[in-house]
Formats: sequence, C-alpha cells, structure tokens
Amino acid sequence: MPKKIFAKTFLFILALCFLLMTTVAFSHQPYMVDGEKYITVNDPEISKAYYGEFTGAPAVFTIRENKPFKLYVSILVPAGYGAPTDVVGEIRNGPDLVAKLVASSTEWTRFYEPFGGDDYFQGPEFRAHATSGLYTITLSRPGNAGKYVLAVGETESFTTDDILRTLSVLPTLKSEFFGEPAWTAYFNRFGLFLAIGFVGILIALLLIHSFFKKLFSLFKKKKIVD
Repeated sequence: MPKKIFAKTFLFILALCFLLMTTVAFSHQPYMVDGEKYITVNDPEISKAYYGEFTGAPAVFTIRENKPFKLYVSILVPAGYGAPTDVVGEIRNGPDLVAKLVASSTEWTRFYEPFGGDDYFQGPEFRAHATSGLYTITLSRPGNAGKYVLAVGETESFTTDDILRTLSVLPTLKSEFFGEPAWTAYFNRFGLFLAIGFVGILIALLLIHSFFKKLFSLFKKKKIVD
C-alpha cells in the first residue's frame, strides 16, 4: 500500500509540474518602466513585455550582445484606455539603421491576452537574425505622451524567480498601467495557474502525509511483532 501511495504522489506531482509549465508557456515576462527614458534589455531572446508611458521624450531600449541572436520587437498599446495607435519605432545597431517600425503602414489588430487577462492593439513588429553589437530601440509618437508596450524576444521562459517577480508586478501593472483595481491582477490565466498550483501542493502534502503515516504504522506493527 505505501508503495502505491508513493507512486500516485510522484505521478501527481509530475503531472502538476507539466501542467504548470504548459500554463506559463505562452506569456511574456512583464516589466514596469517607471518613467525611465533609457532601459537595458537583458537576454533579448527571452520573451518580455515592457509597460511604460511617454514622459515628453522618446523611450530608448538598449541591447548589448557579443554574439549573433534572434531579434524580435513588437509595439503594442492597451486597448480601451485612449492609448493612440501612432507609436513608431526605430532599431539601430550602433549608428546603422536596422529597421523602422511605421505605425501608419500597419493594421493595428486587437487581441485578448489570456495570461494577464488584458486587451491590446498590436502594431508593427520586426524579427531577424541579428549580428552582435549595441542595439537601440527607440519608441516615440507625436508629443511623446500616452502609454505603450514593447515586446522583445520570442522564447517563452519562466524561472521560479520570474514567477515570484511577476506575482509582485501584476497588481502594480493592473492599477497603475491599466487603471483597474489591483486585486483583479489574478483574475486571469496566471491566477488560475496559482490556484491550481496551490491546490496541487496541498493535495501532494496530504498524500505524502498519508504515505508516511501508513509507513510509520507498518513500522510500528512490525516492531510489535518482533
């Protein structure tokens, strides 16, 4: 009996880990840009989303890579909050122009992102196999006011630290960027992921407790017989 309980516990935890990994597999790591005009992007191939607001000047993101890498850049704005769809971008490697992200030549597509539970308009995007160098991504719009989202990278990756950091960022993102109550930050797929994980851990602990309880009972009976 203890062996069966242990096997069930192991399979349950394995299935839970697989479920959690697939749950976070379609998401960007969120970062709040708190008024900075110059932002450094580390690990540019890892999928990230930078949420910011223009403060009278362009927003400049820098990437420094000493080896070739896959470069992906996409401009978005939050839907339904009066954010304009005229944000443009310019990508340079040093002084050399790599690409221009032109708002007027792009059909801004509205879509719902289930991980955070928010609506966006997606504008121009760019992807390429980039050489090493110091890259700058400059976002701007007329008057340099309003909110923007810059997505960088296409490789989905969430470490334990990333999940913990996301937990702390989401309420601020909901309240300060989307203008919604902070407590709604977990009314989405990420919240479901947390709920499943919490319930799963409780069940796993109960199964483990039951296993060791039965194991101790068998050990006690064997000791009495001996």
